[in-house]
Amino acid sequence: MHVRPLFLALSALAALAVADPGKPATLPVNVHSDGAKPAWIPSGYMGETGAIAMDDKSTDQPHSGATSLKVTYSKGDGWGGVVWQDPVNDWGAAAGGWNLTGAKALKFWARGTVGGEKVKFGFGVIGADQPCPDSGKKELAVTLGKEWTEYSIDVAGLDLTRIKTGFMWVVGGQGAAVSFHLDDVRWE
Repeated sequence: MHVRPLFLALSALAALAVADPGKPATLPVNVHSDGAKPAWIPSGYMGETGAIAMDDKSTDQPHSGATSLKVTYSKGDGWGGVVWQDPVNDWGAAAGGWNLTGAKALKFWARGTVGGEKVKFGFGVIGADQPCPDSGKKELAVTLGKEWTEYSIDVAGLDLTRIKTGFMWVVGGQGAAVSFHLDDVRWE
């Protein structure tokens, strides 16, 4: 057995896996909205996962349509979050994701249940230390009001050839439970 040629061949395959773009996407691409098939699945629970609840059929004043996504983090301390992934439950070991080249922004509507909720939103959480990382990353920290507000994360100039984690939210303990709503999350 020739170890060196085998090593070189495996290294070349690994490099190809990293360079492979995601599936071609036609914009706009849905993350969450009524009746539309999502490109990513909210499968990446992080932090204090037992304190996270998500109701994707909430009828409590949706922005549009019949429902919105209600998120609750029930602890006053620690942190929690959820990542929308493709493939489901993948943290960078498998190929996948979407090629969003040409997208200008990740847009979404959000509101706090009481107002004042601090939430970080973004995409691209899988780093280059993994075999199949996201090609781009960006985050936006906001303090939510009680009224629906549209947020936009500008993605101009980013490499969007493989976005495996198309959306995420993270909250830190704020001394009490945190609850907020999301609707019409999409890439344009």
